[in-house]
Amino acid sequence: MKLSLKILIFLFLASCASNNFATLECENANCTLERINENERLVNEGDDLIVLDDISYEPSNDFPYPERGESLLKEGEVPRPKKIFSSEGSEQVEIRRLGEIYWIYAEALPSKAWPLVKDFLGNEYNLIEEVPESGVIRSQSVADNNELVVRVEHGIKNNSSEIYLYDNLNQVKEISFYEDMAKYISDNLPGYQGNSIAAQSLNLNKKARIVYIRKEIGIEFKLSYERAWSAISRALEKTKYTVSDRNRELKYIQLDLEESNSGFFNFFRSDDSESEVDYELVFSQSGENTLLEFKKLSNTQVSVNELVDKINENLS
Repeated sequence: MKLSLKILIFLFLASCASNNFATLECENANCTLERINENERLVNEGDDLIVLDDISYEPSNDFPYPERGESLLKEGEVPRPKKIFSSEGSEQVEIRRLGEIYWIYAEALPSKAWPLVKDFLGNEYNLIEEVPESGVIRSQSVADNNELVVRVEHGIKNNSSEIYLYDNLNQVKEISFYEDMAKYISDNLPGYQGNSIAAQSLNLNKKARIVYIRKEIGIEFKLSYERAWSAISRALEKTKYTVSDRNRELKYIQLDLEESNSGFFNFFRSDDSESEVDYELVFSQSGENTLLEFKKLSNTQVSVNELVDKINENLS
């Protein structure tokens, strides 16, 4: 039995060694199997891949590594959290004007302002069409069949809405109509629980966002230059910063960031001395949008981020 087992093992090892890859050496029934070429698998993998010259390849670079030096942030700086244009939650409602254009400003999300507008129309208007994705409501007066077009948009400040009213000829409605709607919204907004799911997308279309211009923080407005200039001017009036110079045609505003012009050290300042210019705010166009860049002109301790935060608090 033992002899038969040894014969079977010997035949098995001999069959394994019957190729060109290994040799079998036996001495006193002790056999050793050794490879002739350790890379025989590589040698016998097959023919090399043939690539035709007339075939063009377009590699897909779906996840590219950013090239060095293209970062929008300065090297070594920790990215700051994305700014949100804040709202104090006062639920303020007022009528605003720029030139011949009026709109209702309400400190509520468009998805909340939307049902309030529809409630105001109520029984006095018949609904013709509503497109919550674009913020448009078309209706017709029961009394005189005049058409009314309402457009609801997100405002500059977070959690704010702007409401525009037009007739069928795309002409702005009379101020009395704005006053009636603004009063209704102001009376009903506090504690109002209505919210339109269909108009939720309007909440994302904010008119101001933080961007980086030449590696420095700035603001991009989805507004015309005139609206952006007016919004920034109104915000600066609410701060304690001094406007040293401004030029609407050349599109810049210069600021002195001293928050107070009184104090012990100002006693030594000459009365006829000019205010120091710490920052220059420069406006530029980017398609239909307006960019606001902040240029530091002195060694003031107020950083660009701090200045943007201060203006941000007062934007509306």
